[in-house]
Amino acid sequence: MKHGLSSVVAVLISLIIPVAGCSVKEDRGDCPCRLVIDFSGAGCDDTQIISVDVTSADGYLFHDSMDAAGLREREYAVDVPRKVLDVNVHTGDGGFYRPAEGLIIPEGEQCPAIHIFSAEVDARTEYCECAPVLHKNYCRVTLNFRYEDGSFPFLVRIAGNVSGYDVSGSPLSGDFIYSPEMDSGGSCSVRLPRQTDASLVLEIVEDDSVIRQFALGHLIIDSGYDWTAPDLQDIEVDIDYSKSDIIFSVDGWDKEMSFDVTI
Repeated sequence: MKHGLSSVVAVLISLIIPVAGCSVKEDRGDCPCRLVIDFSGAGCDDTQIISVDVTSADGYLFHDSMDAAGLREREYAVDVPRKVLDVNVHTGDGGFYRPAEGLIIPEGEQCPAIHIFSAEVDARTEYCECAPVLHKNYCRVTLNFRYEDGSFPFLVRIAGNVSGYDVSGSPLSGDFIYSPEMDSGGSCSVRLPRQTDASLVLEIVEDDSVIRQFALGHLIIDSGYDWTAPDLQDIEVDIDYSKSDIIFSVDGWDKEMSFDVTI
């Protein structure tokens, strides 16, 4: 009889003991959210390294980097706190990406061949998904100089006020200065981050002094170029330096301009 009573008591006790972890009766606010990132449509190839950053305004940070090979065929998931989060997925950062800060381009360097996806995710639930599509977030500007005496004898410098991207993928304010190397044919190129205004300038430098200046940012905008496009197109600029004329081309759009470029 005592044995039977003990069994009944044990059963009753087991029924009233709360289950460990997050039960349906308790506040689930401290339980993590399962964030699943679907890479099936990301648009990257298997040779690339993909980085994932998940951050919040109050300092939460998750960072991971992995080979893209096979990533599109398997589930990638991480437990995150239940709050609104910024998800940043990118490839081609050139080593300039700083977790919790973003892509910071040092002065004297050009923008890397960065492809980015950024989104705000509401993780205040048990489960949420994110399906990144990577977009080209750099513009390669090719400058073709024509000079009456053959090779172009001066240093070329591009200066602007966007120095990278923050963790949300927005252009980051800061000094951008880069001097591309000219080839034997008088051409050079520079990769630019997404611009927010027309402040880009093309400087011609001799003996550390700026001798001429082109309003490159205004020319780009006047051409109809869209800095807000999901994927930034490349630009080609032809400059007849000896005549102070410039022929500006973007995807077949041509415009010849004559102006005073003397500072």
